[in-house]
Amino acid sequence: MTLSRRAFLKSGFAVAGLTSVDAFASPWIRALLNESNSYHALYLNKYLFNDLTALLAKQLHLYQDSDVHAQALECVSKVQDEGVIYQRLSAILANSKLNMQLLNMHRLQDLQVRFSQYLTEFTQMQKLSGYLSFGLPDSEFDPINHLPFFNGQTYTMTHALNESYSPLQRADFSGVVQPTELIGKTPKINASSVELAAIYDGPHSYSSAEFTSMMLRIKQVMPSGGKLVMPLFNVQQTAHKHVVSVFNDWKNLLHGRSWHAAQAQRDRLQSVTAWHKEMKVYGYKVHAVIPLDENTMLPEYLSIYEKV
Repeated sequence: MTLSRRAFLKSGFAVAGLTSVDAFASPWIRALLNESNSYHALYLNKYLFNDLTALLAKQLHLYQDSDVHAQALECVSKVQDEGVIYQRLSAILANSKLNMQLLNMHRLQDLQVRFSQYLTEFTQMQKLSGYLSFGLPDSEFDPINHLPFFNGQTYTMTHALNESYSPLQRADFSGVVQPTELIGKTPKINASSVELAAIYDGPHSYSSAEFTSMMLRIKQVMPSGGKLVMPLFNVQQTAHKHVVSVFNDWKNLLHGRSWHAAQAQRDRLQSVTAWHKEMKVYGYKVHAVIPLDENTMLPEYLSIYEKV
């Protein structure tokens, strides 16, 4: 029996290194594995293209009826170099009728609701005196705002976006918690301790040096037993690499980032097991790993680490 597309991407065949004759019997799998260009692998296969556009609609609010997809498909079919494709996709977005500020607002609202459900158990089970988050452009989209049980010091280390990509301000929501927004490379954190921290855009979004700096900053204020939450892409095989690379490129495009920045993030993609080993170096052990949105082609997980 040939595996379905979604089943394959999350199956033991991928983990085992694709040794199954049945898995190799699928023409689309062979095409995926033999393709070095991630855009070509996904866009030039009609089944994968449909799955990809469904994923972009669900997670990034880039809906399937948008003219952007047809233009992207035409671009990918004519261009060989991934960097050139990325730059042309950036131009397509810039010239589209999409309201990037509104789109990013909706996307960040989804993220806020999505992650707040996982943070709730930590704030209900114990009294926390401090919280620190990274990876958001604006503190009002921090999931901590949804948690009425939290009454400690809260900090959001934000990063600014170009004005045309900055999310619209939310007029429909008044947060329970109002985090202190931190800007700059070495902001002062006044919390006596931070028992909960989150990196909402994932560790792959930072260079090795930047991530080391972040982890050292968190370690300085987090006591033993503190928890660190972050989403991870589990990139083990070529199939994972293609899917995650293109999806993550679109996230960067919606942030107005350059191909150089997107390529640097691609270089940081690795397996969940490899991330666990890296986190061990900083003094963190695995507390839990939770699959996120299993009904898509994206191998994404929420990893929760505990400081030893």
